[in-house]
Parts: sequence; C-alpha cells; structure tokens
Amino acid sequence: MVTEEEVREALLAVNDPHIPTSIESMGMLRGIEISETGVVDVELAIPCLACPGVSMLKQSINDAVGRLEGVRKVNILEGWHHEWTTEAIDPGARQLMRRFGIQV
Repeated sequence: MVTEEEVREALLAVNDPHIPTSIESMGMLRGIEISETGVVDVELAIPCLACPGVSMLKQSINDAVGRLEGVRKVNILEGWHHEWTTEAIDPGARQLMRRFGIQV
C-alpha cells in the first residue's frame, strides 16, 4: 500500500502553474487521504476561483500520484472551504516570488 510520505514526495514535483515551486510550498496542499483499496484523495486550496491553471494542476497531480505503486485512483478535491492566503506560502517560495517580481 502507498504511504502518505510517498504521495507527499511525488507531489513535490508538482509545481504551481504560475511559479516554479511546489504546491506544498505555496500552501495549496491541504490534505492527503489513502484508502485501503489504493484510492488517494488529494485536497487542495485553490488561490483563485477562476484560475486558468487548475486543469493543468489537476493533471500534474494525477500523473505524479498515479504513477506510484499501489495507487488505483487519484481524486483531487478542491477545498474551497479552505481559505488560501499569502501567509500559507513558505519562506523559500516567497523569496522566489520576489525574484520574479511578485509582491507577497
């Protein structure tokens, strides 16, 4: 059976669609649930309701997690009940954003 640590590691390769840093660094990854049957639920907080990169992000998550041994299905849950704020961004990602001219 796949572990949460394996899923988290796979998700480190999934970047925000606009900034070359992981969704975890951006504070978007809010939860991982793994069933005994190999179904992985990945819960996200999406920063923008109309974000054009969401479909690309979902495909990247599905590809990264779906490749793991023992994963039968990946569900990506958009956690609209989670408020995403810039405080969720980790310090390294903040520095990177500033280098790209994005004020946070």
